[in-house]
Amino acid sequence: MGCLARDVLIGALRPFLVVFIRRRLKEPERWQQAMATPAAKPHRAGSYAELFGHPRWRRHALIGFLLAFAGVVGLWGILFFSIDLIRAVLRQTFEAQGLAPAVVAGKLNLWAGIASIMINVGAFAGMWTFSILNERIGRRPSFGLAFVLALICTALGFALIRQQSDLFWLVPLMAFGQFGLFAGYAIYFPELFPTRLRSTGVSFCYNVGRFVAAAGPLTLGLLTSKVFGHLPGLLPLRYAGISLCAVFLIGLAALPFAPETKGKGLPED
Repeated sequence: MGCLARDVLIGALRPFLVVFIRRRLKEPERWQQAMATPAAKPHRAGSYAELFGHPRWRRHALIGFLLAFAGVVGLWGILFFSIDLIRAVLRQTFEAQGLAPAVVAGKLNLWAGIASIMINVGAFAGMWTFSILNERIGRRPSFGLAFVLALICTALGFALIRQQSDLFWLVPLMAFGQFGLFAGYAIYFPELFPTRLRSTGVSFCYNVGRFVAAAGPLTLGLLTSKVFGHLPGLLPLRYAGISLCAVFLIGLAALPFAPETKGKGLPED
């Protein structure tokens, strides 16, 4: 009860913290300048009708949506389900050693935690690397490299994970390719839209992409149970994960239509 009361109290304090922060926040100078122009009337700033009514911003929004959709499905529909594959693989290993069920459960939790740490290690390295690449070789080449790496590394991970030692290189490798995409999103999406529509455009690209990408885990489940369910052992989950890696091809297909924004100012017209 003590922990519950503490959590409730901390949760109740958050709205007051928001009020405190908002009172000290200032509108960015660029936003104030944009609001002073005739094109940014209050009823048009942040408007989805304005976003999709303009051919340039509509095109950018749809391209960004496709880029985000591919990455979000890869992350939530494939990479995070690699933990289930790891548990299944290691369960077979531990049970073959004759360990008691309680011991097996404890070891599985331990190694699932280690796998999560390895995902974060790969995520850090991938996002840091691709942030640098975005500035050196451009947005589109960086995205192309990240999509290819995500596809190859994730497929390899689902195909090759067999023992504990694999977690220390295959899992970070999968995360490296996939999380590199998200570094690209943070840099690229704001560069696609003018100030008056920037948050709206970025929100559409990423959050609508994430909403639609909810079909990813469902697709993985259907592939595992319906398409490859007749196969023995862990092959259904392995083949389902490998097959779903085709989603990264959607991102690659969208890239030729994506504008290169490296070295260009933020759009304002």
